[in-house]
Amino acid sequence: MNRIAFIAEERSDWDTLPLFPDLPPCPRHFEQDDGEIFEDPFLAELALTAPLQRLKQIGFLGALDYVRFSNGFQSHRRRHNRYEHSVGVAELALLYADIRGLNRKETRILAAAGLLHDIGHGPLSHTLEPIFKSEFDISHHRSGDNILYGRSPFGNEIIEVLSAYGIDLDEVAAMIEGQHDGEHAYLFSSPINLDTIEGISRSRVFAAKSHRIVDPRRLVVALAENEELPTSLMDEFWRMKHEVYNLVIHNAWGLIFDGLAQAYMHHNIDEFSSDDFLKTEDQLRHKQPTLFHIFAWAKTSQRRAYYRVSEMVPEVLDFSLRAPKREFTVNSDVQMHRPADLSRRYQQQKSFRDITIGQLVTSQRELETVCA
Repeated sequence: MNRIAFIAEERSDWDTLPLFPDLPPCPRHFEQDDGEIFEDPFLAELALTAPLQRLKQIGFLGALDYVRFSNGFQSHRRRHNRYEHSVGVAELALLYADIRGLNRKETRILAAAGLLHDIGHGPLSHTLEPIFKSEFDISHHRSGDNILYGRSPFGNEIIEVLSAYGIDLDEVAAMIEGQHDGEHAYLFSSPINLDTIEGISRSRVFAAKSHRIVDPRRLVVALAENEELPTSLMDEFWRMKHEVYNLVIHNAWGLIFDGLAQAYMHHNIDEFSSDDFLKTEDQLRHKQPTLFHIFAWAKTSQRRAYYRVSEMVPEVLDFSLRAPKREFTVNSDVQMHRPADLSRRYQQQKSFRDITIGQLVTSQRELETVCA
């Protein structure tokens, strides 16, 4: 048994979740009935395809989902998954289409793009993707493209459903990729789009109590009902996005868990293959149980992590990851008259710093000591 496996074997608990487990119940629009079927038979059939059903076992926040233990089934106390998010984006598309009175074809293209936009995500979502990218040249974008166009083990299932209902796959793919030239393409291509509206709002469930959530449905209704873009509400959402990235997505312990998972995969790369990117998290757990044992071990001993790992697995502490940082700002000088103005008013800067897991753990321990 290798040293990482030895120290990780102490405890294994997969039912884990939020950074902030004491939140009150969140809005109902994040609660999904697993048996829910779209009224449109096209969307219902699409949702039942194997590639989309697989997303039920792909966590929404990756390793960040494993930072704390779950203590219930409400939206703020359980792991969300990529399927729920994809259904949520499709539902926002349907809401917009209904208010705008779009025809059936336009509606189906928007909703299909919502359902399929994350079809290529691998187990643990963005956590392991950097290693899959560097070692096997696979990403969720490339994987998604392969699945859509029948170049994956899933075969032509997506193509067959779209073809049966007369929906052009190229048009759906262009919408997903932000390359569509239609009137409503901004719903997927602009800085504030259906994907980020749903995803950031869902992620906000994990954040602190003190600030209210921007209701994603309210924002989409405002977009659909008014000829003028709802500037104040969009400004509020953009500020919330900044908050979510700083409080949740780039949370220090989330980065540590990302680093531990990436370090394990890096040091055991011979036990992985590009095919693992199409596995569910349950399938990857069956093949690589130690990877998930590490989360359980680190979660139960965060304050002692530095001492234990530095003594028993020093090479993991030396593993360097690219820690991202994002700043989201509103350029108030830009007045919004059309969707093209969104990218001028809502700006983001993304930077990276190379930092080792040891440095991350040490800096987090120092911060906790100062705040204690």
